[in-house]
Amino acid sequence: MFRRLLIATGVLVPIVVGAFAAVIAFNAPAAPPVLAAGNSVPGIAQWNFAELPKLQTLKARDGAPLNYRAYPARPDRAVVLVHGSSATDASMLKLAQALQAAGASVYAIDLRGHGGSGTANGDVSYLGQLDDDLADLVKELGLDKPSVHRTLMGFSSGGGFALRIAGGRQAALFNDYLAISPYIGQDSPTNKPNSGGWAGVAVPRVIALSLLSSIGLGWFQDLPAVHFATDAKPSDRRTPVYSFRLAASLQLERDWRGVLARITAPTEIVVGANDELFNADQFKPMLQTVNPRIGVTIVPNETHLGMIADPPATAAIAAAWRKLAGD
Repeated sequence: MFRRLLIATGVLVPIVVGAFAAVIAFNAPAAPPVLAAGNSVPGIAQWNFAELPKLQTLKARDGAPLNYRAYPARPDRAVVLVHGSSATDASMLKLAQALQAAGASVYAIDLRGHGGSGTANGDVSYLGQLDDDLADLVKELGLDKPSVHRTLMGFSSGGGFALRIAGGRQAALFNDYLAISPYIGQDSPTNKPNSGGWAGVAVPRVIALSLLSSIGLGWFQDLPAVHFATDAKPSDRRTPVYSFRLAASLQLERDWRGVLARITAPTEIVVGANDELFNADQFKPMLQTVNPRIGVTIVPNETHLGMIADPPATAAIAAAWRKLAGD
C-alpha cells in the first residue's frame, strides 16, 4: 500500500506543479474596454503644460533614475505628491499648483515604472522597492530635516500607496498623510467590482504568485498582473500594464484592515461623492470600525479624476492639507 501511495504521489505532484505553472505562464491580464472615468482627466485638453516645472532627476540606491517636478513655496512645508495608476506627475499639475498657492513646496514624483523613473515601464525590481525609493527621495531632496513638516499625499492607487506607507515600516518618513480617492483593497466595501471597470486583473496568476511569495519564492513576479482600461501604449507618459511586483508594491497588504489599524500619524482621506471607481459613502463607516482616527471628507458632485482637476476639489484637498500642517 505504501508503494502505491508513493506511485500516486509521484504522478499527482507533477500534474499539480504543471497546472500551477500553466496558470502562471498563460493567465495574462485582459485589456478592459477603455473607461473614460479612469483614463481622461476632465479639461486636460485645455491645460497649459508650459506651466509644468522642469523635470528633474535623482538617483535611487540602485542607481536608477527617479523623476520629479518641484513647485516651490514655504521651505518648511513639503508635500510629496504621488500620481494615480497608469499616470505620471504631469496629471497632478492642477492639484500641485493649488497646494503651492496654499503654501506647500510640492514635489510631484514619478513612481518607479512610470514617467521614465526606474529601469522598465510597468515594473520594479523587487517587492517593496517603492518604499525604498520614497526613503531615497526624502533624503536626496533634503526633506529629512527636523524643521521640515512633511506630508505624503497620493491619488487613487497613489492614495493607497500613501496609506500603505502610513501603516508600514516607513511610517516615520512623514509627519502626516493625505489619501485622495484611495484604492484600499479588492474586498474593501469602498471598492466597486474591478474598480468600476478600470482594472483587468489576472486573478489566477496573482493568486499563484502570491502563494509563491508567501513561502519566500519571488519567481515570475515580473509577469503582467493588471491591465488598465486605457488604449495607451507604454511610454514615458503612460503605464497601461503593471507587473505583479509593481502592483503589490503599490497596494496595501492583503490584510488592509491591519495596515489601516496601525496608522497613528494624522491621516485624512478626501473623496468625490460621485466617484465612478469607488463607493464614496463607504469610507466613513468602514474606517469607523477599522481606525476612527482617520478623517474622511466627501466633496460634493466630484468624480474620480475630477478630484485632481476641478477647482472645488483641489481647494478641498488644499484645505485638508492646511489642517494637517497646522496652517
